[in-house]
Amino acid sequence: MLNLNAKQISDLQISRLDNATLLSAVEQTSQHVQNSAVARQKLGTIADAYVSAANAYDVAYNPSQKDLLTDVVAELDNKRDKAQTAWHENILAGQRSPNEQKAMVARQLVQLYKDYKLETADEYMKQTTNISQMIHAIEGNATIMAALPTMGLDDYLTDLKQKNEAFAAKMAERTAGTVGREKGVVAAARTAVEKALRDLFRATNVVSIYEGDGGLDQFIDTVNAEIEHYRQILARKGGSSSGGGSNSGSNSGNGGTTNNGGGTEQGGGTEQGGGTEQGGGTEQGGDTPGGDTPGGGGTGTITPDPGTGGGDNPGGGSDPGDEDDAGDTN
Repeated sequence: MLNLNAKQISDLQISRLDNATLLSAVEQTSQHVQNSAVARQKLGTIADAYVSAANAYDVAYNPSQKDLLTDVVAELDNKRDKAQTAWHENILAGQRSPNEQKAMVARQLVQLYKDYKLETADEYMKQTTNISQMIHAIEGNATIMAALPTMGLDDYLTDLKQKNEAFAAKMAERTAGTVGREKGVVAAARTAVEKALRDLFRATNVVSIYEGDGGLDQFIDTVNAEIEHYRQILARKGGSSSGGGSNSGSNSGNGGTTNNGGGTEQGGGTEQGGGTEQGGGTEQGGDTPGGDTPGGGGTGTITPDPGTGGGDNPGGGSDPGDEDDAGDTN
């Protein structure tokens, strides 16, 4: 049964991800595919082809990845884990303060810890990003910052921040040292995995619309949660994950007239899934700048943008070796 309101995988300009960050996204998505029996059943050979391309990209990038996972990096991560654990233990204890004002601040800090989903077992990049975001939120709250010294928490926050920044700096240094190594091999594998990823997401969206039974909803939700994480990374690197006035329809496979971002029009003959028309000329975002959410957010593709991002374009994407990876690699 056709369902035009079916869940869709969101847009993400994967061409703007540097090699190491793309590897993380590819590995996470591959794991989600392998963990979803429904996705493997409904997507069949497309799912298999994606997992194969993801493995090939991992192998091609492996020499650089090994350099990242040195004893120095592992030791810095271990020190950061201890600082994160100490912070967590102390804010939990702060909730038991007989001083209600201090207890309230501690509860706010515990909630922030939960909101940013901090886990010492997370991949390097995700942990670095989440710690940084949490600290930024804390430092932006004058009431909390004023209370930290009286609660004896300021030293723990400073320690966590310093260790997270030290880890991020070392990761950036290791990444810079591997730029250009096996460049041709990695670029070719990257081109293949980008195509396989687009094919996977396009097929997922088409099946979701045409079958209309919600069978892929859990898989789509899981993948969209990952996409949101990488959108935030792109936003912090100085560009949105979709938009800026570029036309992504030419490579997306969603029809010849789809245009995302920057006062653009979506619909108007956009075709998904072999003839199903969505949008019918509906104009979205007339004055809306191309932010993280493209007009409507439901075209259902990961759309590379050859003209966006200010980098070279290996096989339709950017040359990630020139980007600063600080805190975004694993």
